[in-house]
Amino acid sequence: MFFRRFLHSLLIVAMLCATVPAPSNAMSTAAEVLQAKETEKSVLSQYNVVSDPLLNAWVNEVANRDWSQVSRKDLPYNIKILDAADINSFTIGGGYVYVNEGLLDFVQSDDELAGVIGHETGHNERRHTVTLPAKAQILDLLFGVASLFSPFIYRFGQLAEAGIIAKAQRSDELQADQYGLQLMTRAGYDPEAMVSFMNHMGAAEADHDSLVDKYFADHPGFPDRVSHLVGYYELDPTKRTNDQLLAESLHDQQTARYNIAAMKFSRVLKADPSNTIALLHEGEAQLALGQTEKSQQTLAEAAAKGTAETRTTALSNIAALRESQAKFTLTKPNLAPLRQEMADTQARETQAVAALQTRRDAGKDLIKSLDTRIQNVSYGVPDLSRIQIRPGGRLDAIIKNLNAMGRSIDASFGKSSRVIGGVGSLERNKESGLVKENDEILHELAAPLALDPVPAQSLSLLPYYPRMLDDMALTDGDMIRALDASRSSLALCDVSLGDLNDFIQRLARANFDYAGDISAQDYTAIVPLMQKAADGLSRAAIAGSQAEQLYNLARSRQLQTRITMLGVGYPEDRFGTLQNALQLRVKNNGLSYETMQHDDLSPGEVVAASIVAADTNSTPESIVEESKATGRRIVDVANARGMRSEALEIFLGLVYLDYTDDPLKESRGH
Repeated sequence: MFFRRFLHSLLIVAMLCATVPAPSNAMSTAAEVLQAKETEKSVLSQYNVVSDPLLNAWVNEVANRDWSQVSRKDLPYNIKILDAADINSFTIGGGYVYVNEGLLDFVQSDDELAGVIGHETGHNERRHTVTLPAKAQILDLLFGVASLFSPFIYRFGQLAEAGIIAKAQRSDELQADQYGLQLMTRAGYDPEAMVSFMNHMGAAEADHDSLVDKYFADHPGFPDRVSHLVGYYELDPTKRTNDQLLAESLHDQQTARYNIAAMKFSRVLKADPSNTIALLHEGEAQLALGQTEKSQQTLAEAAAKGTAETRTTALSNIAALRESQAKFTLTKPNLAPLRQEMADTQARETQAVAALQTRRDAGKDLIKSLDTRIQNVSYGVPDLSRIQIRPGGRLDAIIKNLNAMGRSIDASFGKSSRVIGGVGSLERNKESGLVKENDEILHELAAPLALDPVPAQSLSLLPYYPRMLDDMALTDGDMIRALDASRSSLALCDVSLGDLNDFIQRLARANFDYAGDISAQDYTAIVPLMQKAADGLSRAAIAGSQAEQLYNLARSRQLQTRITMLGVGYPEDRFGTLQNALQLRVKNNGLSYETMQHDDLSPGEVVAASIVAADTNSTPESIVEESKATGRRIVDVANARGMRSEALEIFLGLVYLDYTDDPLKESRGH
């Protein structure tokens, strides 16, 4: 799995180990930036950069807001998203910051992302990356600690030594945390998000999520870091006033973090029960969360205790809510057809899970055999680390091809492995992945159909049931095709590893000319073997990327369904909170309530249309029109338009978390 990093060592070791950086107090900013520019060539030879416009707009907006508060104004701060599933971020100094796409899929809010970027910015501001230990840390970041224990990587003695000193220095990490906390707070983000991110990571580690392994290899454990964070002024409970907590609560509500805001308003009111501002806004947050009766009670209390202005606002909100409820006619439908459709879906789902399990098991066998094959092939790679590589020379061309083949192996093996593992299983006591999520969704949808009477909130969802159940079938289809594409990718990779081995063995016998380059005769013999291996591995990589695209389409459908199940379409005032969240997230507010009803769309589909429109430079209305004209679902329109499905899944997830995120659940072990 780390073969990509093995191959890149040929170039990176020569560059990074050739010189020892000067002490930080002797290196100018210009020299630091130049060093980072050179190092970035190695980063970009190892990773593909994600170009999705919506993801990049989001990351740059958060980063630039952080960077508006930095002290080192002379650094050309910039950030890139790397196509890597593991949850990690790093910097190489000089203002160069990188976040993996897997991290974007993991953070729960803009505020958590601001904390991560703030931390990496702290390393830049404190000049941690221009010291020798940090230089070795760059090597660690590029290769991965696990690579250092491979027999292959030990062929490069410098890396084995670098691994010993590459562990992140505890003092540097704590300094970066402290600076990042100050930075994000000054930029207007919620400082508690840095702690919640670490708690999320700790929970993932406890669940043995392999995607966080890389982060823990590069960063110290969280308990010690959290204990330091809560001792700083921004988070110290003995120094924080109730007014500061209220300000953070208002920020969370204004940024559509409704569940987080509601919990914080409760904390404010626990300390100050008569705080009418908190009461007013808690009532608004409760409306967003569908707690309509609670909302009216809280707003009424705010009206009774507050100023004339507060009273006017609270009573106006109550009147609007009641009017909104009155406009919505809830009628109990004939449940018999829905119950039958649910039973049919559950029976079909049982068959789909069996088909998925068969494919998943076959894929796991392929992963195991291919992993061994990759390791065996890696033993034959010659040690070229001590050879001076001439830019534009024949050896340089070979190394560039090796880099490309390394990326292809990573795309094939890494992405296919993630899909096969992510589909999951319903095997008893091993329930996991997307099939577990489908099972939970079906159980939650079935529960109200057994009730008499059906609660009002559930009644409002019943019209969406046929579309949600259809989406379950489409999700199963995506998963089956994703597993088939993964197995195809792994099979192609297996065949091409034979070609790669032929190329490597011929490379090992090559002679060098007087200039230190591979001889022209040997190069001529090597090129056809190299091209054959590169072409085959490229085809495997394409299949791996197709598998990942299908896998994330399935995840997107599930999140679209989850958003609809929140009940945000009832009453109309609550739908307004969803439009507000979309305006903040993707700079359009989706569709009007009337349009949603007229076009028979679910709230989840409205969210998806809004995100696809923002990503493809269109409008939600045109996305819906395309869906109607082609007979495709909104998620499939995104795919047809070439949108990166992980971007769609990430933004659907962010909107869903606006209503559901609860860091306390993880800290309580739930």
